[in-house]
Amino acid sequence: MRNAFKRYSIETRETPPKIKLPPKFLVKRYNNCMNIQECTVVCIYGVHRLNDDGTIAEPISELCRGCHLCVLACPKGAISVEINPEFLKLGNSYFTPDRMERIYFEAETGRVPVSGAGYGGLFAGRGFDSIWFDFSEIVRPTRDGIHGREYISTSIDIGRKLPYLKFDDNGALLSNIPKNIEVPIPMLLDAPCTVSKNLQLSVVKAAAKLDTFAIVRAEDFYEKLLSYTRWIIPRIKAEEIEKYTDLIDLSQIVEIDCHGGEDFKRLFEKVREINSSTLVSFRLPYNDKSATIAETLVDMRADIVHFYIDDKTVEQNPDYIVKAIRAIHLHLVDKGVRDQITFISSGGVAEASHIPKSILLGADAVAVGLAYHIALGCRVCYGENRLECLVEVGNGDVEWATQRIVNMMASWRDQLLEVLGGMGMREVRRLRGEVGRAMFYEELEAKVFGGDL
Repeated sequence: MRNAFKRYSIETRETPPKIKLPPKFLVKRYNNCMNIQECTVVCIYGVHRLNDDGTIAEPISELCRGCHLCVLACPKGAISVEINPEFLKLGNSYFTPDRMERIYFEAETGRVPVSGAGYGGLFAGRGFDSIWFDFSEIVRPTRDGIHGREYISTSIDIGRKLPYLKFDDNGALLSNIPKNIEVPIPMLLDAPCTVSKNLQLSVVKAAAKLDTFAIVRAEDFYEKLLSYTRWIIPRIKAEEIEKYTDLIDLSQIVEIDCHGGEDFKRLFEKVREINSSTLVSFRLPYNDKSATIAETLVDMRADIVHFYIDDKTVEQNPDYIVKAIRAIHLHLVDKGVRDQITFISSGGVAEASHIPKSILLGADAVAVGLAYHIALGCRVCYGENRLECLVEVGNGDVEWATQRIVNMMASWRDQLLEVLGGMGMREVRRLRGEVGRAMFYEELEAKVFGGDL
């Protein structure tokens, strides 16, 4: 009997935004234009076109990629291309206008974005931007990302793993293998920032299409989500476990929202008494005690630990998230227990490259939050201006919102495949903690110029 193999793929579909971003560039044509039409010849993006009567139409700024070929080609100097001041008002210093524009493109097309003007930013920044990938294997055509002939796996296993297996004298397995759940991408969808039922449904449906998990606050759960419980992780406050016994009984994974001072063992046992087969995740904020807390959870045989940081905090200190992930991973490695728990990280994920960088630093998976909100219209106010929030999914917009999220995640997976291909890796599991496949700006600077790391 043939063993059928089905290659994982994500179905994308062109899904324009409901509210457009202001264009990045403003293209202007001045009165000294002589209708020579050189601009229409050199522009490959359709910014400069001809009217039916043969005259040059007004430039379409939304299509401009900032290559400035039209400016160089115009013999009369009648064209200018400049940055749009309204575009620069988007987002903030971390979720920059360029990042928001990129997310919009990914959510609309599902494709990897390529800029006609090339990369125009800094070569190093703070946080994730201080890490460079080592693409020393990029010349191998069989592992050339999304175009390679070899299959590159992005699947991970969620759950606790045994440090070793025990067998009897006859070779029979004595160890009780703990439950694991395989997901095809190392990305989960974090709980939405609003209580909109349509948004909740959109996120859960996107998780179902992607065959990953969506985290939903237990208090936001409602009847339409019942059909999707296979892909839902309910997030339950530590003091409200008894309130949601029915939901726990339905779920493959349950997340307990903690602060750090709780009796983890008691909470773990309470959930397992309700559903003995469910995986238990503890959600905790990153802090100075995170590494020791993670070790404690390993000792009590917890399945998952989910550490998070507020995106507003990351904006103020981008380095924190990088150091926190690495510190937890290295602490568990030093204790010899790293493989015995699944480590999920969330916060500070603003673009596709932050997924492999989080894994490279030591996380098993990443919960994506604010990025998919941006795909649906969020302007990054951290919930401070709820009356002006643009993330509003109407009754007829659920499929639209679902597809926008799916498109973005498909693009991010393709970019993950490109990273793995460039590193010569055939599966994302190998990337976890593999800092030898990266270069850290601070370390390089210290090595070249001297000084303490």
